[in-house]
Amino acid sequence: MKKKLPFALFMLITISVFTTACKKKPADEPTSPSNCVTKYEVMFGESGPINENASANYENGQLKSISSGSSNFSIEYATDKAVLSASGVPFYQIDIVNKLATRSTDLKSQTEERMSYDGNRNLIKIEAYQNNSLTDTKTLTYSNGNLTSLTQTYPDAPAVKRFTTYSYSSEIASKADNDTRHLIFGPLDFYTPLFLTGSTSRNLLSGSLYIYTAENFRTDLTKTYTYTRNSGGIITKIVEDSHTVTVSNGVQTQNERLKRTIFINSTCN
Repeated sequence: MKKKLPFALFMLITISVFTTACKKKPADEPTSPSNCVTKYEVMFGESGPINENASANYENGQLKSISSGSSNFSIEYATDKAVLSASGVPFYQIDIVNKLATRSTDLKSQTEERMSYDGNRNLIKIEAYQNNSLTDTKTLTYSNGNLTSLTQTYPDAPAVKRFTTYSYSSEIASKADNDTRHLIFGPLDFYTPLFLTGSTSRNLLSGSLYIYTAENFRTDLTKTYTYTRNSGGIITKIVEDSHTVTVSNGVQTQNERLKRTIFINSTCN
């Protein structure tokens, strides 16, 4: 099983169209800050204590390392690949073609993901394999420059389906604010930096609806997002409100609401 950070609870937001930068830039400028440290803190409920934290470091505009509690790793880049290492030992490799991730491989197991893109550099398909056998397929669709849906199916379990739709505000997401998108969990494995996964959504994410079905079992998870910006227009706080309803064999077994607040701070030079 792949190692996951505690911070992965936050990363359930999918392919973020928001993130932070160190200073305000024009919306059409794609350049990320050269050398930055971005820190995240996560709080559950209305108040008190910080439950999770993570830190991302950048050098020359590239993500170089991520740390969260006891989980720490670094990334080294080449033209055709990126290699992630923990304590100096490589454990994950991302193959790169035309500045797009085309395959990600867990070097400690026989698992990998293979990615496909359309002519607009939109990520449209992710196929997961173990021991060269297909385990699941994710299909992504787009409209008006935004990711609109993600469908996940399993060849060995045709009754199981995961389907997510996304909604957006009218606010245009800044292309400059893309330096921390890797920390927002997308359809790919967490270890694949999202700047390698093609085009980002045009507008700011406002909500999502995730539906999981398996025969007589169904879960609906609704999420909404609100944002706080500093005087420079940079997002420094994200509030995620979620509502989960689960029904099994016609009986409701879960009806839960959760509030999560993410505080974001970047320091650059």
